[in-house]
Amino acid sequence: MKQKLTLPEALDRVFEPFTEPDDLFTALVSTLGTVLPCDRCFLYLREPTQNRGVITHCWSRDGRAAAWIGADWLEDPTAPEDPLMTIALRTPIAVFVDDVETAGSDVVDLTYEREKFQHRALVHAPIDHDGLLIGILECSIFEQPRVWTERDRHLIACLQKKLAEPASAYIKQYNLFQPQQ
Repeated sequence: MKQKLTLPEALDRVFEPFTEPDDLFTALVSTLGTVLPCDRCFLYLREPTQNRGVITHCWSRDGRAAAWIGADWLEDPTAPEDPLMTIALRTPIAVFVDDVETAGSDVVDLTYEREKFQHRALVHAPIDHDGLLIGILECSIFEQPRVWTERDRHLIACLQKKLAEPASAYIKQYNLFQPQQ
């Protein structure tokens, strides 16, 4: 029998009071940063038909989250090809990188990860809706490697499922990606 996916109580409570996706995501990234624990969590939402996206919500332990909000360079045509994004476009399964320094080049572009993200370990969790990639939930550790546990993997799998509907609603509600004129 398949095990039912459940969230830790602190994260489950985040989903209860919020009907607005913006409020939910704001509470989620900070709570997840504490529960996981990690140094930065962000939500990247995208319009799959336009291959465009933007970081809509971010929390960081060091307070630099605001600098990440609005970043849209992840799918910029001038950016180097990102193996993690390529994986996310192929499969909805989250990628857990214990150490970017030792991960294979088929998983991370080490130079890109060092320059843009400045993290050492990460979770790159696709959010799919109706079979299309509409977002990425990313959690990072800055200074040292981290072995991601079964509990961490379970938590992320639960969130991937729970975030599909609110992410889709947010994209529509805020008209994030108007067709280019």
